[in-house]
Amino acid sequence: MPYLNESDPRWDQASGGHTVAGHPQWGPEDVDRAAGLLAEMRPAARRMFEHLVRHPGLEVHCAELELTCLGGPEAGKNTANRVASTLRGLTDPAGSTGRRLPFEWWKAPAGGVGATYAVRPSVAAIFLAALVR
Repeated sequence: MPYLNESDPRWDQASGGHTVAGHPQWGPEDVDRAAGLLAEMRPAARRMFEHLVRHPGLEVHCAELELTCLGGPEAGKNTANRVASTLRGLTDPAGSTGRRLPFEWWKAPAGGVGATYAVRPSVAAIFLAALVR
């Protein structure tokens, strides 16, 4: 799993996450906003997001998120779709904060299966501070 530091250009090449209608990135002044967003998250989405936050900058494959946060594969369900639909539930609550989605994702490379997800180290620090409040 690749690690992306704060200035890694791959953050700007993400497939999504940053796309909440022109909203700015999370900043140090947003700890209260972050706490509010955490409180609004559904349990499964929060488990996945907290996993990403506790591993800042680490690209995590959807299969790991499913195994670690959703209890493993579910018969008849596609892993990539299951994880994406769970995290998609953060779009409206994140939009109401006036900030971008707090994570990024990248499509699988050609011939690959499933997306990878990550949280910028600076954004993870804000949410970690909100978690300890």
